[in-house]
Amino acid sequence: MKFTSSLKLKLIYVFRINEKTHEGCLKIGEATSDNEDIWGLEPNSKALNEAAKKRINQYTQTAGIRYDLLYTEVTVYNDKGTLKSFTDHEVRNVLTRSGLKKKVFDTKNNANEWFITDLETVKKAIKAVKEGRESIGQNEITTDKSPIAFRPEQQEAIDKTKKQFKKG
Repeated sequence: MKFTSSLKLKLIYVFRINEKTHEGCLKIGEATSDNEDIWGLEPNSKALNEAAKKRINQYTQTAGIRYDLLYTEVTVYNDKGTLKSFTDHEVRNVLTRSGLKKKVFDTKNNANEWFITDLETVKKAIKAVKEGRESIGQNEITTDKSPIAFRPEQQEAIDKTKKQFKKG
């Protein structure tokens, strides 16, 4: 008989929607994964990205929303020999306490997990949570440090080029 844990691996994800209405905004969320190899999963690994996309698709796919997944990371970490975990709420709280503004798109449905920020600042907030800090310093807050957003036809050309180079 094989033992199966009822605990699921949690991960943090960060994504954006490349529309004028969401310009400069990132969503920080949380998902679960069936993967049991918590120490073998690097940020943005295939397994983490797949789990994040599965979760994001649950609330974007039926509306036909296109998004860019920018970052994923497991929430479990080793703190001086103690296994700890953090949540997306803790990351958002660090961002709020650091003076970053939330972008609320829908007050009725509580769509309040969006922030006017860039990816590097979110990564620094994640690091702050792991270090037990309540906020990040003003010198740690950056702007425009998110990957370039390509138009669909540009992304298609890039993908074709990459595919051709891989073929040789």
